[in-house]
Amino acid sequence: MAGGRVPVRGGMAWGRLSWDIGIKSLGQYRSDNAPDLTCRDARNAHKQVRDAVNLYRLAHGGSKGTGPQTRTKIVEAVERVKKNAAGVVKSGCKESWLDRLANALPVDVSLRADLQYAMRRQGIDSIWSLRSRIDAGNISKADLAAVKVLAEIDVDKVVPLRGHPDPPLTRLVRELTPIWRCVTETSPYPKNDRCGKKVCLFADWIAELIKAAGLRPPPENTVARLVRRQKSRK
Repeated sequence: MAGGRVPVRGGMAWGRLSWDIGIKSLGQYRSDNAPDLTCRDARNAHKQVRDAVNLYRLAHGGSKGTGPQTRTKIVEAVERVKKNAAGVVKSGCKESWLDRLANALPVDVSLRADLQYAMRRQGIDSIWSLRSRIDAGNISKADLAAVKVLAEIDVDKVVPLRGHPDPPLTRLVRELTPIWRCVTETSPYPKNDRCGKKVCLFADWIAELIKAAGLRPPPENTVARLVRRQKSRK
């Protein structure tokens, strides 16, 4: 069944995202030891799953996106934001630098998603509406704190490293891994089934979500490889 427009940071993502995408899709994967989630935790997890899948969908042109972006383009976009944010800080919020920063924050979520996630991990909820507040001349202390963080980001830590041709998939796996652990109380890593065959239930779930979003799932073993790469970097 299809849902309505899906809110993402900075506006509405035109298009429809199936209500099959969300926390209920994890029900079949929960272990016997999986804890019961509070209503608040379940609601947050549900929203995080839908946000992550929607950003992946947009990055692959599933709505009004511009199609998948290469890491080079994403890095260039993030570096531009960092440079202009640093200019704002050094100039004491000079208007010309604020204008440059606003121009470096277009609405293309496929270029900005990695930056948004990195900021969220530092306690800053959203950068998507920062441009509109700059244009309106309505900058708060919280916005200035966010600009300072933008000026000091490490681009290589924000954007997935080279080695995989699909940055949006790398980001999707990274964002959904902790949700999988929390809700199912199982490992996302591949393991042997009763017949000795290597299986990855986490990869099966990712494929189901991508299919429900109306996109072709990644080739077999792609998600499992990304999960193993995450483990090797810890």
